Amino acid sequence: MQVAGITNQGLERTRNEDSCFAVAEADYALLVVADGMGGHRAGNVASKLAVETAEQLWLELDRSTLVSVEKARKLIETLLLKANKKILDESESVSDRRGMGTTLTAGLLCGNCLTIGHVGDSRAYMVNKGQISVLTKDHSLLEKLIETGQVKPEEADNHPQRHVLTRALGVSSDLEIDITELEIEAGSVLIFCTDGLTNMVSDNEILALYKENRDPETLAQALIELANSRGGIDNITVAIASDIGGPQD
Repeated sequence: MQVAGITNQGLERTRNEDSCFAVAEADYALLVVADGMGGHRAGNVASKLAVETAEQLWLELDRSTLVSVEKARKLIETLLLKANKKILDESESVSDRRGMGTTLTAGLLCGNCLTIGHVGDSRAYMVNKGQISVLTKDHSLLEKLIETGQVKPEEADNHPQRHVLTRALGVSSDLEIDITELEIEAGSVLIFCTDGLTNMVSDNEILALYKENRDPETLAQALIELANSRGGIDNITVAIASDIGGPQD
């Protein structure tokens, strides 16, 4: 298995409020992307705190024995809850950081079992057998409007409320987390990214670039370069794990 994580400021933002973490050892991997909430104070601090929590989880993870599905779920839930508490505590103790928040999408891979914890609109994708699928659901006002039929999917790209989140870390101690558990086929590729990529690059374009760039670091850089070539209006972050269980045919 190979992993890579790259974050880029983009071309228009004055600072990078994204953070990421990508690490693998034997059959274990952890991918994390976080997008500090734009328009809020210290979004970069919030995303950094979330990723630091993930790094600590990895350091403490006992990888000498197979992690059960139940334990993996608990670990991911604990990660997001701890990150949320850290952000809330920091926000309350430092006045100029009040109101900061972040998205967080984290995936723990143990063998062929993947557990994803997700809050916000950063996404997790899987590429398998030449197809790409989204593993997460955006927690955004636009997604709700599409679900209720108030907005058509083809109207989403230019909708004025497409960046409004309905969930984020740092908002409330009562955090609602989406947990996704699935088995990954050998040769699959995981791509976690912030909306700085998905607002500029379509799912099919992500797949096309993967077919041209199988190395995870090369692919992450190519995706970032494409988003920047279209204006780079937001920070862009990509974390990738490839050759899971062996390379694709």
